[in-house]
Amino acid sequence: VGVWPEGAWLLPAGLPNAGKSSVLNALVGRSAVSVSRAPGRTRYFQTHFLTPRVRLCDCPGLVFPSHAPPALQVLAGVYPISQLQEPYSAVGFLASRLPLPLLLQLRPPSAATGWTAWDICEAWAEKRGYKTAKAARNDVYRAANSILRLAADGRLRLCLRPPGYTAQKGEPPITIP
Repeated sequence: VGVWPEGAWLLPAGLPNAGKSSVLNALVGRSAVSVSRAPGRTRYFQTHFLTPRVRLCDCPGLVFPSHAPPALQVLAGVYPISQLQEPYSAVGFLASRLPLPLLLQLRPPSAATGWTAWDICEAWAEKRGYKTAKAARNDVYRAANSILRLAADGRLRLCLRPPGYTAQKGEPPITIP
């Protein structure tokens, strides 16, 4: 909040998709700015008057890429899934924290080494019937995006504790089989 002789400015700042535009709409009492479930809807700085002396500002979200891995940014809704060129690392990040094969009820891979992100995507493509147009192979890229959308929609729930949380509470760390 800034106060000047001509009035006050309220400028919320935060990550993309944190609800800054929704708060502005609620304060104004109408749909003054457009909102979306996907991050990146607000593209430029906007100013709206709540009263003649109070201005509300809306701006795009701030992203600090060095503070969070790209896969976590995607799963947190900060980076749009549609702009990912390589979704498999985000699926691997999710699979390292959730038992995806169990949750998605996937058939085990033929290799005895265990599940990789590619194996999970291939099994999901097989289960959902995602095939490429030309060669009719399993469309693993579409499957990876589908899995990430399940997480973004909240149908696969990823909950992370703050660093050092279990050590502070004296609990043993939780391991997922």
